[in-house]
Amino acid sequence: MISRIPVKVRFQFDPSRLDFHIPVVGVVPALLGFALSRSASLTNEALRLSVVFVLIVLAVQYFCFNLFHLDGLLDTADAFLGTFQKEKRLAILKDSRVGVYGFFAGICALSLKAALLWAIFPHIPANPMLCAWPIFGRLSAALVPCLAPPQREDGLGALAKNSRIRRCILGLLTALVLCFLAANGLNALAALLPFAAQEAALFAVNTRLLILMALQTGAAFFTALFFARLYEKALGGYSGDALGAAIEVSEIIALAIATLC
Repeated sequence: MISRIPVKVRFQFDPSRLDFHIPVVGVVPALLGFALSRSASLTNEALRLSVVFVLIVLAVQYFCFNLFHLDGLLDTADAFLGTFQKEKRLAILKDSRVGVYGFFAGICALSLKAALLWAIFPHIPANPMLCAWPIFGRLSAALVPCLAPPQREDGLGALAKNSRIRRCILGLLTALVLCFLAANGLNALAALLPFAAQEAALFAVNTRLLILMALQTGAAFFTALFFARLYEKALGGYSGDALGAAIEVSEIIALAIATLC
């Protein structure tokens, strides 16, 4: 549900803490985007600005983290744009095939994300928090179970039914602090490279950055509210597909806000 990266650690899984851990997991793809952008800026200016490199960033992110969430967006588009009957919507959400509405939604989502990322990509080395869009996307998914009941008690989405908004916010703050500190650490390591020393200044928090993150947090909340109400009104509650759709849409909005700011 979270990542394709295997983690060989034995621990007691506590689904009541998904609200905290889902946003924190967003730190890894966020730092991945920053590291790739930073390495490109140290090697080749043309590469840093190329669409090909942006597509590589997205391909790695989706393969490792987002394919499951993209499936939720595609199923949501097929179910809510293709029919108005509850029974058919439920059948579509369980169907592994992709319909024309899902295909169209997927093309639009990936194209928008690629275009927005390309727009901010040259600015990422100077402001690593522009890469925080995966954190805000996952915040939105963590908030959905706080705003609606699960559609099925035996579904994957029901694992997060005891989520609380305060733990979602705590997870967000933890993720942002970890991302900021880790990005500064990566930038400090870049100072060890002689040809990159002049670009290795540490980053600081400023008013513009705080406004950016406040807007992205608000957007994540309203995205979660939209999908929570959509699923509750039509199906009686959210499912795992609602969480996936919330992640994808909220990531796009977070990128759009970063582009405007």
